[in-house]
Amino acid sequence: MSKTLKKKKHWSGKVQECALSWGSAGEFGSVVEVRGGAELGEFPFLGQVISEAVVCHVGRSPSSGDVLLEVNGTPVSGLTNRDTLAVIRHFRAPIHIKTVKPGRLRVQMAFLSGETLK
Repeated sequence: MSKTLKKKKHWSGKVQECALSWGSAGEFGSVVEVRGGAELGEFPFLGQVISEAVVCHVGRSPSSGDVLLEVNGTPVSGLTNRDTLAVIRHFRAPIHIKTVKPGRLRVQMAFLSGETLK
């Protein structure tokens, strides 16, 4: 009667850390767009990333669509877009960020495959 239990992977195992600098390009916002925010009911996430202007010293360079979790140890999930940008501006380059790829909803995947949910 025992069923084999599948161990599900938790999203926290996919968190990526990176130390970024942007050289003489001005502000961080001029090379990486930060979108979303609590005022829209979303987590802050990265929009357009100009990869030629961003230097990743440690880790993997973030890509467009990655959810922004922390900036130099300061959690930014739940902050408005304006507050997230203020946290980023507070620190000098290089900044250490934690990001994670966004997940998919099971409902969307089931709909696309024609599967019915239980």
